[in-house]
Amino acid sequence: MGSGFPGRMARALITGAAGQDGYFLSRLLESKGYDVHGLDRPGVQDRMEVIHPSRRWNVSLFDDSALSDLLQEINPEEIFHLAAFSFVLTTVSEEREVIRNNLEATHNLLSACREFLPSSRFCFAASAEIFGNPDHSPQSESSAIRPVTIYGMTKASCHHLVGVYRNRGYFACSAILFNHESSRRGNRFVTQKIVKTAIDIKRGKARELRLGSMDAVRDWGYAGDYVEAMWRMLQAEKPEDYVIASGHGHTVRDFASLVFSKLDLDLDQYLVIDEDLVRPGESFPRIGDPSRIKKDLGWVPSLDFEALVDEMLQAALDSK
Repeated sequence: MGSGFPGRMARALITGAAGQDGYFLSRLLESKGYDVHGLDRPGVQDRMEVIHPSRRWNVSLFDDSALSDLLQEINPEEIFHLAAFSFVLTTVSEEREVIRNNLEATHNLLSACREFLPSSRFCFAASAEIFGNPDHSPQSESSAIRPVTIYGMTKASCHHLVGVYRNRGYFACSAILFNHESSRRGNRFVTQKIVKTAIDIKRGKARELRLGSMDAVRDWGYAGDYVEAMWRMLQAEKPEDYVIASGHGHTVRDFASLVFSKLDLDLDQYLVIDEDLVRPGESFPRIGDPSRIKKDLGWVPSLDFEALVDEMLQAALDSK
């Protein structure tokens, strides 16, 4: 999408810019000549290393006046809403916080963009968790939406909210993202936990790997590929929702076995199953069908499952 102004580069605003996806998206847009602005909560500004310090913002999505001022000051053509709370919830107060920060914040941003930037384009980072416990696999854009977690519920609600604004004439779409990883994935995610614990075991710093369901089937892809898919969505002629996935399922055991084998370790010698780590819905295969985005937008992932593991493992080895 062009800027619409001769001699002016396209501008983009990324919420959640300090996270994994924000990093890769910022890097992609910078490489395409965009003027990239990042928005995230206070205290994480330094993690937006790709974005120039003068383009880093910490305006609250609940401050209507400050938000409208920021949008009009930046005047972005493209908005990528990646920010969300996704931690495991244990209390009612945490549930309220996630509902507020995911659902209400998305509504505030969507409504402000439509009001003050009516010609802009908006991409919302949805999640495969909107499908909950699917009754078929793989899941596509037409699969039933029935989340089983508070996080999944907020993502599903925002997904529907995007559809409401699209029906009002605003260019808004949802990227239904299946699991996507990289060396920048947080340590609380199972893939990074496996990688870093395996390295610690190899170096004599750990004695066991504690996991929940080893048979949980997930569709893991590379985060760098998935943000490129989101960018393609905003270059399309019309707004559409798309499933972004590799289309291939692997178990947690598959992932762990591959990591341990690459380090010449026997997984079963160190594995400890902890039932307290089993999460709701893990017994259902969560595999995405990316055929629609491949057909419509020509998107093709660059890294397969083993290449993804190699990328994560090598980066962790280099950093330790």
